[in-house]
Amino acid sequence: MPKPTVAILHYSSYPVIGGVEVVIEAHARLLTGHGYPVKLIVGEGESFDSGIAVKVIPEMRSLQKIDRRINEELEEGRVSEKFDQMRDCLYHELKAQLSSVDLGIIHNLLTMHFNLALTAALEKIIDEASVGQPKFIAWCHDATFKDAHYAGQWRDAYPWHLLSSLLPGVKYVTISQMRRRQLSQLFKVKEDRINVIPDGIDPKSFLNLSPVSISIFDHFRLFEEDLVMFYPTRIVRRKNIELAIKITKSINEKGHRASLLITSPPDPHNEDSLRYYESLKELARELNIEKKVIFLYEYKDDEGERIRVDDHLLRDLYLLSDLLLFPTRGEGFGIPILESAISHLPVVCSRIEPLTEVAGEEALYLDLDDKPEKMAGSIISYLKSHLTLPLFKKALRSYTWEAIFAQKIEPLINS
Repeated sequence: MPKPTVAILHYSSYPVIGGVEVVIEAHARLLTGHGYPVKLIVGEGESFDSGIAVKVIPEMRSLQKIDRRINEELEEGRVSEKFDQMRDCLYHELKAQLSSVDLGIIHNLLTMHFNLALTAALEKIIDEASVGQPKFIAWCHDATFKDAHYAGQWRDAYPWHLLSSLLPGVKYVTISQMRRRQLSQLFKVKEDRINVIPDGIDPKSFLNLSPVSISIFDHFRLFEEDLVMFYPTRIVRRKNIELAIKITKSINEKGHRASLLITSPPDPHNEDSLRYYESLKELARELNIEKKVIFLYEYKDDEGERIRVDDHLLRDLYLLSDLLLFPTRGEGFGIPILESAISHLPVVCSRIEPLTEVAGEEALYLDLDDKPEKMAGSIISYLKSHLTLPLFKKALRSYTWEAIFAQKIEPLINS
């Protein structure tokens, strides 16, 4: 079954930079990426993606940019024949543009006063489409009638009253619980009549993450974990990886979903390294946490090739993980401590020199004679003092654009 064709409408889009324009670009890319044909219908803008059409209708811009005379008349509370002509012109142009569209997503145009002729034209189109196509979603980032800065625009007359009227047949969306309360008061409807879909963030773009790092976290479902513990290490016995595996088991037993991410492969020229690797795999099986102990050596890319942990991927893994777990028995220095420091990653490591020399009082130290259960409890308690971690996990689970699309946008589009 073909997916519905979607038009996104606003005063402007890229390269105009603003909060709404950024959201529109994200929505357009998300929809296109999930197979929805998309076009933007805007007052000013340019193409930013070869798969997304952009139709520019200059009369959709702010009225003060199009016709100062009409804008001045409206500010004086007068609706002239010129306003009617502008509304009718926009009506016919938009009617034609929307004729091949299944869904129109209208950003702010039904609740803001910057082009009341445009608002009036859309109201007429929506009224006529109430029993047919297209369907409409009103995406309300702001509302003139709830902003004291625009009190001079609060008039109970046509066309101003359109901004405070909930149009029949339209699905309304706003970006926060506060905005929903404001709109429910403005429209005099129950709050559940209005959907809340927050703005989001793209971690891949914001953090300049490599595609392979995202694929690793997606493949092993690490974004769903309570705790991703990172151990950048070679497979040699002094690294004490078996203790890291036992700690992972204990943390899971205490009710926290935790995974251990190990970067390096066994040394193919070192028989003891190979034997150690196999013993670690066997230990994970015995503890029934094979899926929680991830050896990146085993992971293959889309072409079936084993990945190499280069500097970019290593940096990504520091940024996406929640904790450095470094229970080594002996080191000459401790580079992972410094890499964690500049990545803002909490550090849990052995109480040995020179790790204590590097980390000072800024790490949780493990006494290697303690039982893994005690260490696990200490780690859980330690992380409670890192107040950014819960917000980091919340952002990755609920506020990435992909999560918002899957959980909220696509179900609304298809409802």
